[in-house]
Amino acid sequence: MTTTIKARQRRRQRHRAVAYVAIAAGWAAAIFLSTLLAPPPWLHSLALFVHLASLIVGFGAVLVVDWYALLWVTEWRTVRDLRQVDVTLKPPIWIGIVGLLASGALLQPDLEAPLTLVKLAAVLVLSLNGVAITRWTAHLARFPRKTRFSSVPRAARVRFVSSAVLSQIAWWTAVVVGMLNSTS
Repeated sequence: MTTTIKARQRRRQRHRAVAYVAIAAGWAAAIFLSTLLAPPPWLHSLALFVHLASLIVGFGAVLVVDWYALLWVTEWRTVRDLRQVDVTLKPPIWIGIVGLLASGALLQPDLEAPLTLVKLAAVLVLSLNGVAITRWTAHLARFPRKTRFSSVPRAARVRFVSSAVLSQIAWWTAVVVGMLNSTS
């Protein structure tokens, strides 16, 4: 039994490691492609639409999951509710992130502008943090359905809240910088 659990943990660690590499490679590829591509105006407009739609889908789903997390922390919802929302909204979150990276490659970001570099760093952080959060959400699945946040070990609570706060900071940084770049 212990061997099976340890084997599952090692498999999850390998999957997360592959996901970290895939995210970093996708992020780097999008930046590299943005230096090579000069899309015509119609494609740039389409990419902008896809970028905004991906933001709505991905960040919107993150906001709902984080809202349920806050409701669990304040004991308005159960850990089971949070877990169900997380599992349900994981695909739209990742579809949004992939859409942001793919469309961003066609938006010709100014890679010499400090704000653009801040946005790109925020996107990398939120993506890598998204992979890291899978560890905590998998941990949530092992709790009894009525587990209160206050009964979770302190170290786990700190890591869980830190990941959620980091996610929000990175997403909002990317959104605000994107808005500032589009108006300047």
